[in-house]
Amino acid sequence: MAIQSLDQHILRLLATLFCLLLAGCPKPGADDNASSTRGPLAGVTLRLLVVGDPAIAAGAGQLRGEWEAQTGCDFTLEQLGQQELADADALDADAVICPSHLLGVLAERELVAPLPKKHMRYDGGPWAETFELPKLREAAWAERVRAVSFGSPVMVCYYRPDLLEKLRRRPPRTWAEYQKLAKLLADRKALGEVAPGTDATAKAARWSGTIEPLGPGWAGIVLLARAAPYAKHRDQYSTLFDTTTMEPLVAGEPFVRALRELVAAVKLGPSKQLEYDPAAVRAAFWRGECGMALSWPTAAADVPAAEGIEVGFVELPGSKEVFNVGTSTWESRADDDDPRVVLRGIAGRLGVVSAKSAHPEAAWQLLFWLSGEQFSPDVCAASPAVTLFRRSHTQKPLAWVEKPVSMSAAAEYAAVVEAAMRHEQWLFALRIPGRSQYLSALDAAVRAAVRGEQSPAEALRQAADRWRAITQRLGTEKQKS
Repeated sequence: MAIQSLDQHILRLLATLFCLLLAGCPKPGADDNASSTRGPLAGVTLRLLVVGDPAIAAGAGQLRGEWEAQTGCDFTLEQLGQQELADADALDADAVICPSHLLGVLAERELVAPLPKKHMRYDGGPWAETFELPKLREAAWAERVRAVSFGSPVMVCYYRPDLLEKLRRRPPRTWAEYQKLAKLLADRKALGEVAPGTDATAKAARWSGTIEPLGPGWAGIVLLARAAPYAKHRDQYSTLFDTTTMEPLVAGEPFVRALRELVAAVKLGPSKQLEYDPAAVRAAFWRGECGMALSWPTAAADVPAAEGIEVGFVELPGSKEVFNVGTSTWESRADDDDPRVVLRGIAGRLGVVSAKSAHPEAAWQLLFWLSGEQFSPDVCAASPAVTLFRRSHTQKPLAWVEKPVSMSAAAEYAAVVEAAMRHEQWLFALRIPGRSQYLSALDAAVRAAVRGEQSPAEALRQAADRWRAITQRLGTEKQKS
């Protein structure tokens, strides 16, 4: 009995010691993480500059208290216009959130720091969770990652599932299918009793097969999006310019073909299509004025929906044919050659750190924190210039779309974006100096062709002349580099 009592006493003693060990070695929790982060950042005040995006500025500003509570670091926030940043000789800030197309301009002036490799880990964290194209391509310049993605939209095709079901058609996979479907959708007789507005002459007059954003600043981008699968050959670098001579290629066959098809599609849309931006196109779709539309969803849009309007989303069409610049011939894409080429940089926001920042590590942490899984829906989703950009965002897609979009349609959109971010080929909508001038020349070409003032080939030859002059004015070798 004495031996048994001794054994029990020893067991109780061991159990007590084990509990004391557990109490003395608690698992790290949120408070511990905050304390470890607070240490090196405590007392630091950062200057954050938000360029051309009041919505993101408002979202970031509301989180100042939370950031300081977690890190012991504060930040001031100021806003600046795009042109002011483009003209700046220095970045008077630690961190900057700006339009993605300005990265090249800032990097060439050596105003921004490269992202330290220690932040580019694939073992979890905000870097690993970001989609590939935004973090590896859009955030990079001269083979160095120099930014943190805050989201970058891709144009998609809105469509009416009920109307496609009536026509026994599927969403378009190529631009040829898109054109045929747009014609069918424009034919009210083909739609029969499901034709919108059959009881109102005014509504009937507004009905369109498809609507595209061809207003100022957007016509040239739509042309590039249409031409991308025709012009982007996987074995060639030259797409918009000859990479050896900087000779513009926008008057070539891929772009002429794309503009010719665009002009045909415009005839199936409203007369004021040359005034529409993506927001106007989106609103027209929800008013029930078209069967398809080119735009992208955003939670920033407050759009009422006509009764009974439902939406489906699909990537912009691709092409089974691609133009070979070297041989000046059209080729059929190989079976393993993706027919879709996504246009990047149509909008989007990036976070960069000033090369002159006294606290670069704290600045990078702030950018990752604002764009991370927890707070990015609050900071980014309210901006019409971004869209979901993390894998976690696909689990809560309603945070990134306008209210009329159903949960199933929002999930479809999230899948479309995720697929677009995995494409092997992409085309940037220009992010070299003079971007607005180059795109303005394309806008003018689209307008001239749509109005019948010039043929697509003539309009693009004139655009190429303007591109050549812009390049020479800015410096051919500089632009080429």
